[in-house]
Amino acid sequence: MSSPTGPEAETRARAHWSEQRLALGLPESSETLFDAWHRPFADALARWHTEAGAALIVGVQGCQGAGKSTLCALVPALAQELHGLRVAVLALDDIYLPRRDREHLSQTCHPLWQTRGVPGTHDPVLGAILLERLRTSTAADLVRLPVFDKGLDDRLPADCWREIAGPFDVIIFEGWCMGIRAADISDWSEPVNDLEANEDPDGLWRGRIERQLLGPYATLFGLLDRLAVMQVPSWETVALWRGEQEAKLRASRREGAPRSLDTAQLARFLAHYERLTRAMIANLPGRADLLAIIAEDRSISSVATR
Repeated sequence: MSSPTGPEAETRARAHWSEQRLALGLPESSETLFDAWHRPFADALARWHTEAGAALIVGVQGCQGAGKSTLCALVPALAQELHGLRVAVLALDDIYLPRRDREHLSQTCHPLWQTRGVPGTHDPVLGAILLERLRTSTAADLVRLPVFDKGLDDRLPADCWREIAGPFDVIIFEGWCMGIRAADISDWSEPVNDLEANEDPDGLWRGRIERQLLGPYATLFGLLDRLAVMQVPSWETVALWRGEQEAKLRASRREGAPRSLDTAQLARFLAHYERLTRAMIANLPGRADLLAIIAEDRSISSVATR
């Protein structure tokens, strides 16, 4: 790793970051993310890589709306320009089970497995294989990463997967439930909302989530060398943000705009994630190597490392 330093490198990095921000269609208010969050995160990656002396895997956890996608879109180039780091990004969403597999689970295990998102709807074995390939890849290696199309609700065929070449200094592994443990939930038996009470009264669905966290997801998340957490204020904030997103979709008249959820549909959808989200908000900050506190207006209140 070479480290371009000095005011000229800083100026170029900031200018390129701003160009990328505009290309993503982000509002002018997001310009504050450079100093408040993205630059500190890139600096932390460089420090961790120096301490490790080898390629490392950094988990990034953040609930829906926290800004994970923006972070992972803008930081790799920033880390390259400021610190000479080569950064690869793998998303937990990339390893969702194909639709046919979730349909099989919904028919043979529990109907709630049709909805993707919770542990048990991914392929953690594939995730572990991909992380190891990224960690050990060389310039001669092409690592093929799956592509999940959320519009189709299915994984694309292998000939549509993306290819990236190593070597990499840092692999960012991002996902909404990154790093959660079964032990973060003290009581799996008592329903936390109407969805669990009415559609999973025997606890079969959440019982499998717990077993998945105890087994394959514990192995997958055990590969993380560091964990960065984007901490949202509360479960209610997550629901508020998603409601705002759906309202924007309803207001959109453009052709091809995604179909929005009405209030009842949104409440049922979010209920799939309430148990785990509340547990992560309560427990993950204490295990975070880097903790970014997100305010309700989505600004960054503070960033701290341990």
